[in-house]
Amino acid sequence: MDAAARRIPRGEKALPLFPSDGKGPARLVIARRIPYNLGMMECVTRKDGDVLILGAGAAGMCCGLFAARRGRAVLLVDAGTRTGRKLRASGGGRCNCTNRQAAPKHYLGNEPRFTARALAAFPPARFLALLGELGLSAHEEDHGRMFCDQGAEALANALETACRHAGCRFLLGRAVAGLTPPPDARADAGGGLFHTRTDKGDLAAPKVVLALGGPAWPALGGTDIVARLAGGLRLPHIPARPALTPFELSGPALALCRDLAGLSLTARVSIEGGPAHTDGLLFTHQGLSGPAALQISSHWRRGTELCVNFAPDIDVPAYLRAPERGKKLARTALAELLPRRLAEALLTTLPERIAGRRLAECPRAELDALARLAADWRATPKGTAGMARAEASTGGLVTAAFSAKTMECRTLPGLFAVGEALDVAGELGGYNLQWAWASGHAAGQAT
Repeated sequence: MDAAARRIPRGEKALPLFPSDGKGPARLVIARRIPYNLGMMECVTRKDGDVLILGAGAAGMCCGLFAARRGRAVLLVDAGTRTGRKLRASGGGRCNCTNRQAAPKHYLGNEPRFTARALAAFPPARFLALLGELGLSAHEEDHGRMFCDQGAEALANALETACRHAGCRFLLGRAVAGLTPPPDARADAGGGLFHTRTDKGDLAAPKVVLALGGPAWPALGGTDIVARLAGGLRLPHIPARPALTPFELSGPALALCRDLAGLSLTARVSIEGGPAHTDGLLFTHQGLSGPAALQISSHWRRGTELCVNFAPDIDVPAYLRAPERGKKLARTALAELLPRRLAEALLTTLPERIAGRRLAECPRAELDALARLAADWRATPKGTAGMARAEASTGGLVTAAFSAKTMECRTLPGLFAVGEALDVAGELGGYNLQWAWASGHAAGQAT
């Protein structure tokens, strides 16, 4: 072997193996760097689970529990470091976990009837049975509202524990950034993997559940990620609006509310051409809150006037005109009808002479003005408190694109959506959580 042949190329290491054959020692050439891409060793069909659930809130965990009980390998991913952040805060910690009156009429969206099949398959009674399995209980209050006796924190912890016992795995503190369907997903070929991009690496699974909620309550994880994913997936999506959020007033109406801040009473709140809700109403330093106001906020549009009846169970005009009250002063009669602070504040908006006049001496116009104060008080909000204080949001993925039975996308088989990700928003009173349980159960049974 000549000198040129014996020259060791750069990057190679020569090791003597055998005695010299007279022409120099035999050499074994070993590359310092293996010329092989280690990334190629990972099979392109690798998956992180059978079902990847994006979002570990109420709907996501319910879906995961039922899927895992069917033998599926379930992985739940959430940007938060704790599961069920909104669930843990529901009802101020008391957890209005469901409502016995749950039915499509209590939900908003382009297709309220979309909720019917899931609610029928998993009604409040079935959720209460699940609650018992978790070692918890509930009691009923007004309007069918059911509250978890042990509170919101206990329910969230029990649900997470049940998921883990069923075999679910959790990846917390990992934010979803993108979702790519299998190349042939729209051809319904099946067998491909959805690839989810997160801030800490990619994940893959043949089935993916969107349980990422809506943009309401951003302090507890609300984001617009579903809307952004919908754009990339070419799925129809309705822009979100705040729902179940307080009203903010201005001018004389705001001054009245500030004077009465902290006062609450039962009232009927309505908007022209819309629904009316009778429930608790709370005066705040910004305007109006409480269940009655929150319910109407889901229907309200900017520029629309609110109508408030502070005595919803009484025929106020007849009350004021009753002969037996003719000798009462207007201020006295109104204070017997309404909380005194409210009556006195409302009377300041009328000429002072009216408050000191006996009802029998008041002309019809003045009696009508008194009646309007109590039963037809009007105010036009300057707006609402927005998403920052909204308990829910309207809008979301268009339900026509999904199966009402399974929550599976019609155009992307293997993709599911549950809870607030869909264009379904419930009224106040446990309806949104019941939808989370029902839609989560539907998807969990189908994945």
